[in-house]
Amino acid sequence: MADSYTERVLQAVVAALDGAGKPAGVTVNRSRRQSIEKSQLPMISVYPIREDVTRATDNRRSPLVERRLRVQVKCRVVGDDKDNDPVRKWAVQSVMADQSLGGLALEIMEESTDWDADDATDADYSVAAVDFVVRYTTSRSNLENKS
Repeated sequence: MADSYTERVLQAVVAALDGAGKPAGVTVNRSRRQSIEKSQLPMISVYPIREDVTRATDNRRSPLVERRLRVQVKCRVVGDDKDNDPVRKWAVQSVMADQSLGGLALEIMEESTDWDADDATDADYSVAAVDFVVRYTTSRSNLENKS
């Protein structure tokens, strides 16, 4: 069975972030939760948060639906928010560079950033979680197909 269109969009975001020019030492993964060691930072994690689905047209029998996938790109670095700024900047520039994600998306919008920190481990680090909304269409009855 082929990947869903949603999974292909997520893989395209990971590929954009893991491309040439990324900040030194940054690793990129497609994981919501994982144990983090200081030696693994800086790190960018990509995962879905929510997907809203509406009809693509006013026609109730339309074979297409429009999807708005909220993707979180979580940037973690040892240090504080100032240390995280180059990684967050790279993440936004990389995801927004090709608004179509190679033809998969209708558009991408950066929606928000939440800053946090984790000092409960031996690796004090800053977290900048950037939310993007990726808009695309699929068949309403088959998540593998665009139309």
